[in-house]
Amino acid sequence: MSFSLTARRSAAGKVLYRPVARRCSRLLVSGFSTTSTVSYVNRKDIQTLEDLTKLDSLKGVEPELIKRLIDERTSELNTKNELEMLRKFDREEQLLRQSPLRRFTRPFWIFLVMSSTVYLACHYVWWRLEYEEKEIDYARRVEELETELNALLAQKDEEIGQEREDSCARPWFRRWFF
Repeated sequence: MSFSLTARRSAAGKVLYRPVARRCSRLLVSGFSTTSTVSYVNRKDIQTLEDLTKLDSLKGVEPELIKRLIDERTSELNTKNELEMLRKFDREEQLLRQSPLRRFTRPFWIFLVMSSTVYLACHYVWWRLEYEEKEIDYARRVEELETELNALLAQKDEEIGQEREDSCARPWFRRWFF
C-alpha cells in the first residue's frame, strides 16, 4: 500500500498528516485491548483457498492475498470448464463425422426387411398362381385320358364281342396258341 504524505494545515494551524491521522483514528475507534491481539498470518503459509478455510478468522489476512487466491481459483475453474467444453465439442464433431454410416444403417435394415417381405409375398402369389394353373392343366389332362380310356375300353369290348363270335367257330386249341 502506498500513500503520500501531504502536509495540510488545519484551521488551528497545526500540520496534520492526513493518512496517518486516518489510521490513528481507526485505531482509536477499534481500540486496543491487551487480550485481543491481531496476529498477522505469514503470507507464505497461505497458498490456496483451502489454507484460508483452515484459519479461524480472516483477521490479519491481506485482502489482496484473498483476492489473488480467489482470482487464481476462478481462472483455474474457468480453464477446466473450457477444456471440458472443448472435449465435448470434439466428441460431438467425431460423432458427426461417423454419423453418415450410422445414419443409414437402420433405414437400410428396414428397407431390406420390407423388400424381403414384399419379395416373399410376390413369390408366394406367383407360386400359388402357377400351382392353380398346373392343377387346371392336370384336371384337363385327366379328362382327356379318361375319355381316351373309355374309348379304348369301348373298342376293346367290341373286339372281344367279335372274338367271341369268331372263337365259337375255331377249335379251343387254336384259341390258346394262335
